[in-house]
Amino acid sequence: MLTSATLVDKAALSLPRRLLAAARRDPPRAIAALLAGLSMLAAVVVVLLPWLLKTHTFGFHDWDVQTSHRYLVKKSLLDHHEMPFWNPYACGGFPAWGYVEAGTIVVSPWLLAYLFLPMNLAIRIEVVGMALLGAAGAYAAGSRFTKSHGARALVAALWAVNGRWALQTASGHTWHLAYAFLPWALFFFERARQKPHRALDVVLLGATFAALVYTGGIYPLPHTVLALGLYAIVLGALEKSARPLVVLGASGLFGVALAAPKLLPMLDVFGKAPRLVPSTEAIDMGALFAMLTAPDQGFHSRPVRVPAYGWHEWGMYIGLPGVLILAFGLLLVQGKREAALKVVGAIFGLLGLGAFHPNAPWTLLHEHVPVFRSQHVPSRFLYPAVLILSIVAASGIGRLVERAGRRRPLLDAALAAVVFLLGIDVARGAQKPMTQSMWMVPPDHIPANRPFHFEKNPPFQYKQRDWAGPMYLAMLGNTGVLDCYGAPPFERKGALASDDGRHKGEVFVAEGAGTAKLSDWSPNAATIELSGAEAGALVVYNMNYDEGWRASAGKVENVDNRVAVRLPQGVTTLSLWYRPPGFVPGLFVGIAALAAAIALVRAEKREDEGKVQG
Repeated sequence: MLTSATLVDKAALSLPRRLLAAARRDPPRAIAALLAGLSMLAAVVVVLLPWLLKTHTFGFHDWDVQTSHRYLVKKSLLDHHEMPFWNPYACGGFPAWGYVEAGTIVVSPWLLAYLFLPMNLAIRIEVVGMALLGAAGAYAAGSRFTKSHGARALVAALWAVNGRWALQTASGHTWHLAYAFLPWALFFFERARQKPHRALDVVLLGATFAALVYTGGIYPLPHTVLALGLYAIVLGALEKSARPLVVLGASGLFGVALAAPKLLPMLDVFGKAPRLVPSTEAIDMGALFAMLTAPDQGFHSRPVRVPAYGWHEWGMYIGLPGVLILAFGLLLVQGKREAALKVVGAIFGLLGLGAFHPNAPWTLLHEHVPVFRSQHVPSRFLYPAVLILSIVAASGIGRLVERAGRRRPLLDAALAAVVFLLGIDVARGAQKPMTQSMWMVPPDHIPANRPFHFEKNPPFQYKQRDWAGPMYLAMLGNTGVLDCYGAPPFERKGALASDDGRHKGEVFVAEGAGTAKLSDWSPNAATIELSGAEAGALVVYNMNYDEGWRASAGKVENVDNRVAVRLPQGVTTLSLWYRPPGFVPGLFVGIAALAAAIALVRAEKREDEGKVQG
């Protein structure tokens, strides 16, 4: 009989003691667990070893702009004691907090690393951390379908840091790191839909959705919602129950509320600058097979002809054994949950083939579902497809191990050893693009105390240049760059470079008498001292206009796509600041959702304790 004393005794046991006790009870299972854990850790280390051996460099391709987004958070919080709401350094200024790929380390376990360590080290900590989080999530998701440690580790070996993960990470597509939350979403969903369910699991599933928003999961978030939505629909039909959809809906609403401080400003930016991109790319089965099995998949490789872009958008090495394992799961593994996962995996696989027909799944989804109109390169669906089908295969393999386990207690450990070797093979293939990405070295000196101003082109360069002008280096020199990339596709751009003939200063009186001088500045704000300015004078701040700009006196206007204020009588000091539209109501919603979740979980805990005592 379970008593409160029993619970206290169990809680008193430390985690190491509990693990040691479990190992003594079942040594073969402990060996399997140890090998499974080592296989996941070894794969991550092998893939990231080139980055860990040389830590002073920065990444190429898109890494510079992603570094600049992260540096804005650091600079805003530490130097100016403000949130990273506005980015004045890129394209004349844009709403950073409302941009899906900016501010992604604010609500993050990696924030402290970025605040207190050099950027080159913080980047590596984030990437290693997300890799381990994804591997652990894959193992956890597998645990809902099999007791076999080796089978669970198989999911991580084929998915967590495979060739696609490495190619995307090497290229600086940091949004791809957010896929680490996908298996956790499946894990918490599976727990939450069980009877009796725990409110904590519903809350954690919602928190996982919110994490996908805060970490900039422009592709992982819609893919996760679509995958779980399809899974809940098919599973509900097979089980003749609405429970999967109810659980998913409740968790989704909580996730929206928890993410509201970021989500509402993001929706505002998407409304002003929708990222609508055509997507007619398609691949055939031969190309797919090469993407999964070709051993040479470096960043500049091209094992097979693909429709567009570089190989980093297509490759995904898992090896021929990995393909055969996925095929085994798809064709032979039975069960209601497995059948539902196979439907989801097959749909994602078809989506990954792209627009191969006017009525292909991707063609229809891209045309008719608004959120997917901002996406392209449909091969990105193949990464979650591998996760889903790996879980199916792990479920089937785990059953075989469990059936033979009584007669062959070391079989699971043997499976974990084989998975270790498989994971190393996948990791060695994935390591290739990682060796080619971190080679950028900043100049020896960048003047840091320059007054803020705009220049047309980046004023500083890495010692060996890449394809795009550096944004991060310009930020180090406190310089805004007009010809930039990595910002929302705004058309309203009015800020002028300091050497432009139309430039009259960073602040100036455009209409009426008087002069203006910038007395204080931060990324989100500007303080302007006025002399001789009369009522009705128009003061212009050389910064792109957005509706989030506010003024201490008068109303902010859009004048030639720049921030401007028509002065009332008697103003000698004018303060401007930026607040993202939707942030304040979103903050109230987020705080209320968090408080409600804490209250719900605590109430459930008290109820459980009361039942035990009773």
